[in-house]
Amino acid sequence: MSGRAKFAAIVAAAVAILGAALPAEAQQRGMEYETILLAPKEPADPALVDFIATAKDALWRYASTIYGGRNPPSPAGDIFAGSVTVYVGKRELTPEDGFEKLGRFPRDGFLAFFGQFLADAPVWRAGAEARGANAVNALLSETLVGPNDLLDGQICTGSFKRISHDAMTALLAMTETEIDAWGVAQIQSDEASGLRGVQPLSWDVGQLLYVDIDAPLIRSCCWDFMVTPDGLGAYVQAGFGEGPLIPYLANHACFARTEKGWRVSAVAIRM
Repeated sequence: MSGRAKFAAIVAAAVAILGAALPAEAQQRGMEYETILLAPKEPADPALVDFIATAKDALWRYASTIYGGRNPPSPAGDIFAGSVTVYVGKRELTPEDGFEKLGRFPRDGFLAFFGQFLADAPVWRAGAEARGANAVNALLSETLVGPNDLLDGQICTGSFKRISHDAMTALLAMTETEIDAWGVAQIQSDEASGLRGVQPLSWDVGQLLYVDIDAPLIRSCCWDFMVTPDGLGAYVQAGFGEGPLIPYLANHACFARTEKGWRVSAVAIRM
């Protein structure tokens, strides 16, 4: 190989390496998929929206105070129905996807039970309550509130339609992805934060999208390389505030209207 040819080869290799190392540019994957909308843009009951915001704040304050070494009064009476039903589902995509009832638990002891249930080892009671409060807070952070077909039509967070098992399996095979990569948009594309200089993506609330988990990592936290049906992908901020996607196999908090207003009546967790 001549000196000029070697130089050209080196330049080409350097360009290829730099191109792979510069994730700020939107990339064309070349693999397009159908645009699928799974949730309508219908607002939830304003009273329920207000309740969720109030409950999230109360749970955050409760857990933070416990971790700060104090013993605050429980906010359970202002957040939960008289008893809370716990459902458990699978984290894998199955033809019979759904949840099974684990049991119903009294309001006053629910946070301690739930925190211990999610822990890998025994936890002191106050610590279990703080863990449970943070877990419920996370469930309340998922939007798309509406009737949930997997939970007998209860009003729950993270509620959207499902495509058939065969259709989802075919979509995974076509895009060479796993179910954990897929989610449903809970914010509009223009509400998401992208890297500077990135070609912006476009999607609607309720749209099925996926994250390319094999995309090069970015040093700063926390970016997901989202891919839209036209095959374009770009890095979108997913670690601060309201993330762009709710997992397709989602967890849920469900609500019931009581004499005192809306209350959390059930949680559904995939394990």
